[in-house]
Amino acid sequence: MSEVGEITRQTCGCYDANADLYGEASEDYEKFPGLRAEVVEFARLAPRPLPVLDLGCGGGRDTRLLASLGRMVIAGDYAPAMLEWARNRSREEVRMLGYLRLNALALPLRDESVAGVWASGSLLHIPSSGMERALAEVHRVLAPSGIAAISMRSGDGEGWKEGGSLDGRRWFTFVDPEAFAGRLEAAGFTDVRIRFAGRAGWFIAVGTR
Repeated sequence: MSEVGEITRQTCGCYDANADLYGEASEDYEKFPGLRAEVVEFARLAPRPLPVLDLGCGGGRDTRLLASLGRMVIAGDYAPAMLEWARNRSREEVRMLGYLRLNALALPLRDESVAGVWASGSLLHIPSSGMERALAEVHRVLAPSGIAAISMRSGDGEGWKEGGSLDGRRWFTFVDPEAFAGRLEAAGFTDVRIRFAGRAGWFIAVGTR
């Protein structure tokens, strides 16, 4: 297994082992200032009628909001226990959602098959050596004029974080917002912009295919 693959596997294992704890802790939008408004804006911008992908859906908080806004959603995550947690939390009125185990480095979706990719705090678990590939995959699955919205943490450096709110260890990649915008442009995105939604240390990069 490659280094990137091993990092992904271990990070996934942390979320699998803590699915209930993480799902409950991440459920309330009040803990994430500005995030709900960003999800609503993404739902508005992504062209219809194609579905949108919630890449790294975790407990399914954003998946359920997107569905309530009338979007068809593919909820994708690499951690099976997180997918199961998200599926079990879906209300009856959003049972039409599809849940898919996926790896951001090789998305199991056709070219140009989704109108938008929402990645909230998921690509930050990919080491910088794999980021180009991940962004290329996001670009590949987007339909023309499709929207990518990716939340990342500002900073410099990358590595393992152990303990904290979850038992186990997770990989985090911190990036300069403008440098990350450049990586999106290099992947083929246009109209790239950076937004600071209100949560300290976080930003959202938005680009159009």
